[in-house]
Amino acid sequence: MKIFEACADSLLGHGVDVMFGLMGDANMLYVANYRERGGQFVAVVHESSAVAMADSWSRSTGRVGVATVTHGPGLSNTMTSLMEAVRSRSQVLLLTGDTPAEPTHFQRMDISSFAQAAGAGYDKVHRRETLGRDLNRAFQRVVAERRPVVLNIPVDLMLEDAGDQSPVSPAVHSSPSIPAIDDLDAALGLVASAKRPIVLAGYGAVLSRADDALLALAETLAAPVATSVLAKDMFRGHPSNLGICGSLSHSVAAAAIAESDLIIAFGASLNVYTTFHGELLADKHVVQVDIDPGRFGWYLPASEYIAGDAAVVADAIREALDAIDHTPSHPGWLRSVQQNLVDYCPESEYRDHTAVDTVDVRTACLRLDDVLPSDRTMVSDIGRFTNAVWPRIEVPDARRFTTMGGFGAIGLGLAGAIGAAIARPDELTIAVVGDGGFMMHLAELTTAVRHQLPLLVLVFNDNAYGAEHTKLQRYGADPDHSLNMWPEFGPIAEAIGAGSMSVRKIEELDELRHITHDLRGPYVVDIKLDPEVDILA
Repeated sequence: MKIFEACADSLLGHGVDVMFGLMGDANMLYVANYRERGGQFVAVVHESSAVAMADSWSRSTGRVGVATVTHGPGLSNTMTSLMEAVRSRSQVLLLTGDTPAEPTHFQRMDISSFAQAAGAGYDKVHRRETLGRDLNRAFQRVVAERRPVVLNIPVDLMLEDAGDQSPVSPAVHSSPSIPAIDDLDAALGLVASAKRPIVLAGYGAVLSRADDALLALAETLAAPVATSVLAKDMFRGHPSNLGICGSLSHSVAAAAIAESDLIIAFGASLNVYTTFHGELLADKHVVQVDIDPGRFGWYLPASEYIAGDAAVVADAIREALDAIDHTPSHPGWLRSVQQNLVDYCPESEYRDHTAVDTVDVRTACLRLDDVLPSDRTMVSDIGRFTNAVWPRIEVPDARRFTTMGGFGAIGLGLAGAIGAAIARPDELTIAVVGDGGFMMHLAELTTAVRHQLPLLVLVFNDNAYGAEHTKLQRYGADPDHSLNMWPEFGPIAEAIGAGSMSVRKIEELDELRHITHDLRGPYVVDIKLDPEVDILA
């Protein structure tokens, strides 16, 4: 057995049944062998998409996503999506390899420094006999460190005899950590004495699957529940659900958060978006719970910190409250919040700017939430449009939503949605993108066509870089500098092999009821918007 065969053998042994990548000198032999032995290889158009797909696939499945690219420019093309995966703490293993041992090779680069610059881990197979061991170690590091690892398998090793290799050793996940008694006691006084507490869930609570534990604690405290964007819809349908906390809060949620005297944040970083630059936490106590103590106080100081798994800590707090026969001092506040939520009308939050040939993105999102199948996964790019999409288009639970926005780069949403669709090929996946981000990776639509994925691509098209349009106006500059002259997206999508429709009137979105029923292959919806409508105002 040669090294390239041993590499494919080890990947399959680790349960890698799908791998994303683009073939080149450094990886083509083990990619070909992996495919010949039954592995699914998703060939991408651009290397950046390989990492983005592996990233989103990992978020969708909870497993390590594997991407592979060749050396030199193949690797350098992954920098943006690798940094997205790093910032999102995704479980991604990126396989690449050193160029041949020739100092003048034109594709040479320092892979270790590249990984370090991205914030990823780095490892290298130094000798042929350590390949199995080094792959085991790389998988374990991805899981333990909760960040991508770049593994360098030098091309010069590929044709060497593998010899005896270490057997596959599956990566071991750490057990949920139990909070320290002193930390718990210090926070318990604040929790027990709070009159108007709120339980806030972040992405760490999603990873912990803490839904039931947080709702049970909230019931004990007579507290409303809320989420960060990355935990969006965790409490969907619950009568105490305030929805997203922060800059995207609706009026009822914003009022309740302002009235509260304690925020108990589980797995939430409390960044500037969740706290509205700290304004929402002013004059109240905050208890921050996170499995990683290194994340405490990243953005704002809290009153007390508890290191531990979100579900475990929530249960521990509730049990401690039960032990002292805790009774909420102001249960009427929760009842009033619940009534306000019943009375809340989303259309009352804004003035509809739907015109003759453009729609208001907020009204469009409310209609889309109604007409699209309820069983759906949504992957979002970033841009001005997300301020309308995220609060208004819901998903069945928080594990069915993610945004490729950890690094703030537009253009990764389409590839991310393809990765999620590969993870759930029998269910509808929705990509929500702006026109600028869509154009960046338009060619990747061909990957969705090749795999006939049930992928609905919603392009919120204002023919502009929308956020820049708004910012230029605020600076007193001419916002027309942000406008673009794109071709019509529909004919391009159809030429690639996808379906398409163009939307200039709200009622046209109703057609999606039957279009998305048993969708086979990608479908692009070009939703026309007016760039002058500032939904951030």
